[in-house]
Amino acid sequence: MRIFCFCLLVYVTTTVDAQTIQLKETLGQLLKKKPAPSFKWDTQNSFITGRSVKVQSLKGGVSFGEHLTLGLGYHWLQSDIKQNVSGYSESLLLKMRYGSLFGEFVFYDKGNWLGVLPVQLGYGKSFLSAKDEQGNAIKLYHATVILYEPTISIEYKFSPWIGVGAGYGYRIMLKNNPDLTQNFYAPLYVFRVRILFEELYSKYGHLLEDEIN
Repeated sequence: MRIFCFCLLVYVTTTVDAQTIQLKETLGQLLKKKPAPSFKWDTQNSFITGRSVKVQSLKGGVSFGEHLTLGLGYHWLQSDIKQNVSGYSESLLLKMRYGSLFGEFVFYDKGNWLGVLPVQLGYGKSFLSAKDEQGNAIKLYHATVILYEPTISIEYKFSPWIGVGAGYGYRIMLKNNPDLTQNFYAPLYVFRVRILFEELYSKYGHLLEDEIN
């Protein structure tokens, strides 16, 4: 199942890449539009070594029109996964935190429904949370990780300024932490809430500009 889902995502992303020439003019037109702020919160439900985990994400960026968003994100792992380490009487809790560059392209827009292709590249650290002899918190096996996470999402705008959605994707570890025994490669099930600042800006932005001027 995981292999099938991975192949499906690769197919979708490569198909989008293959259409870059055809979309070039459209993307160029979008980038010429006046950018508006964008903010969203995502919860990724996923697995590490077969155990359920969550990754919380806060993302901010700019939207060009209604179909293209670019920005930065911050992500942190929420789990109770632990690893046994020699010299410690208790298992140590797994942690992971990373920042990301992300892009989202709306490939379907009809009524209040949106189809979105989000892709993000993450860079950060994974480690085990421990304490030294004095009881101070330390990070054991602290090392760099690089992640690639393509997904596909469906979003519904239930008000002019807030959209909620769900999606599916896959976490691909371009660089893993060799000291951790857990398997981070896994499917992602995403729940997202998006504040549609671009809608607010298009409706009320001129009032702010008039006030500034």
